[in-house]
Amino acid sequence: MESVILTFVNMKKGYAIPIISSWQQKLKLSPNNFFLLLCVVVGLIAGLAAVALKLVTGALESLFKVYELSGNYILLVTPVVGILLATIYTWVFRKGKLGRGISNVIENVNNKGGYMERDKTYSHMITSSLTVGLGGSMGLEAPIVVTGAAFGSNIASLFKLSDEDRILLLACGASAGISAIFGAPIAGVLFSVEVLLKKFSTVHFVPLLISSAVASVISQMLYHGGQIFYIFTQGWDIKALPFYIALSIITGFYSLYVMKSISYSANVLDGVKNPYKKALIGGIALGGIVFLLPPLYGEGYHTVQMLLNSNYERLFDSSLLFKFHNSEFALLFITVAILLVKIFATQLTISAGGNGGFFAPSLFMGSMIGFYFVYTANYFHLGRFVGIEKLNEPNFIAVAMAGLMSGVMHTPLTAIFLIAEVTGGYTLLVPLMIVASLSFLISRYFHPQSIYEKH
Repeated sequence: MESVILTFVNMKKGYAIPIISSWQQKLKLSPNNFFLLLCVVVGLIAGLAAVALKLVTGALESLFKVYELSGNYILLVTPVVGILLATIYTWVFRKGKLGRGISNVIENVNNKGGYMERDKTYSHMITSSLTVGLGGSMGLEAPIVVTGAAFGSNIASLFKLSDEDRILLLACGASAGISAIFGAPIAGVLFSVEVLLKKFSTVHFVPLLISSAVASVISQMLYHGGQIFYIFTQGWDIKALPFYIALSIITGFYSLYVMKSISYSANVLDGVKNPYKKALIGGIALGGIVFLLPPLYGEGYHTVQMLLNSNYERLFDSSLLFKFHNSEFALLFITVAILLVKIFATQLTISAGGNGGFFAPSLFMGSMIGFYFVYTANYFHLGRFVGIEKLNEPNFIAVAMAGLMSGVMHTPLTAIFLIAEVTGGYTLLVPLMIVASLSFLISRYFHPQSIYEKH
């Protein structure tokens, strides 16, 4: 993978620029139209990168049959191996300077004119696939945002574009990455608008839309594309509005718990100076956590889909507690345990030397909150107070995902349209708007900085 990407990135003026520039001359393209051509190229490359990342990570995950066994002891080992391999790569090939996370991209936009190092076009794909595919409790979205943004930035540098155009092409790459990995082109555009392009103008929409659409097409052609999650819903009941408002309050305050927990646990392994020893200690600790609570393995999207399908007993897959899968008390217990521990497992992954992002953990935790909320409400028949026999469980699970993502990342528009696109749940647009906006307002009131701005 690295050699293929490097071949593209390292193309010199004598080869790459004349070929692509010749298109401009033959087609008599204006500078603006030539820039749009570059947007297509960025979308294409970011889409291919996202597909490759998902395929490699999925292959690693399926290799160890994570969700097929009861008491899967291999889970004690795989996180250690993944984090250790990612650490070895980081220190042998990158001298320990990987520049993790979307916060790093934001810094490049704000302070470096959108310039990003060439190694980011491949290094985050390698380290994140090893980390997440082997059990690191994080997501692939931040690494693909960094990868797509790096391609956009480096292509802009190849053609000596201005800083303003470089930043826009960088944002196009980020949008394309989100679009391809989620199959959510609108959310990809809105993410760049809310997070990266603080000085946004409507003229930016067309380049972002082009790159995002191209990446989405590539994803659908080469991967499953389309929806990540499938939700079965007949719409939402206006009588349930008080419950959606209550859910937004819960996701808003849980967002604060997430951000505070990250702050408290960020330095958990700072006392260990040797990176390999840190990887071993952190990996072993993470392996123990994942072994006890297997839903914390990797992105957790498998678990989210099981919740949306109402297969709640699947939370016990690969767990030592599998024999209690029919117990309602055990179900609520394991849900609370996951909600309390997930953010520490995520932070432990990154502190130990792994690579990944907070997109997937936010969606995962949101789904767990939504499940716990609606399951408890239905267990006590609380819907009868508003004239509803039973609250629609998949609806609340999906909407809570948007609520937590909005509260943690301070990106309400991205959260609303991402969940609508990845679940196909556009009938839930109004409750999505209510929960995402209220959760965002609560979170921002008590914690003005988003997770990206804080870290």
